[in-house]
Amino acid sequence: MQPTLVIFSGLPGSGKSTLAERLARELRWPLLRIDDVAGNIPPATDFHFWDEKILVLLNIAEAQLELGISVIVDSVFMGADRLHAQEIAQKHAAIFRPLYCYVSDELLWEKRVTARFDELQNPQVATWQRIQHQRQWFASWQPGTALFVDAADPIEQNYAKVLGFVTSQDVAIERLIVKTPLVKGQYHR
Repeated sequence: MQPTLVIFSGLPGSGKSTLAERLARELRWPLLRIDDVAGNIPPATDFHFWDEKILVLLNIAEAQLELGISVIVDSVFMGADRLHAQEIAQKHAAIFRPLYCYVSDELLWEKRVTARFDELQNPQVATWQRIQHQRQWFASWQPGTALFVDAADPIEQNYAKVLGFVTSQDVAIERLIVKTPLVKGQYHR
């Protein structure tokens, strides 16, 4: 059976982890999360730190595909790291299923992020201000290259779309285009 590489991309608070966890539980596929790889984030974190962590995450995903095991990866996927994921899927003749999670309603998104931060009381959880900074570096997904999932829509509706997208054999998505040469481990250029 052909393995599948599913990537959930989106800025913090966009609902990707909720969907990724539910999908992994239902399909019984391994779930790899950037949060688990990053561990305790140093106060002066720069792009080099995140590039290293993303490379580790993608190397673990590739190890699963080498074994013929489908895998789900939950990370922001800022830009070039998406291309690396696509390359890994192609290298192992895996089905590639990228999903882009976002929130179309800015006020709803800010409210959810703020409530999550206040509830968890964890300095590692992204604040609205940190997300706005990160947003400056987030490359837009091109229509047709991923399933777009709006967290402003009902969760059951979104999950049904995600499950259908991941499990269907007849999904037409466009390949991500490499604008600059991909350098593994250097995603923030």
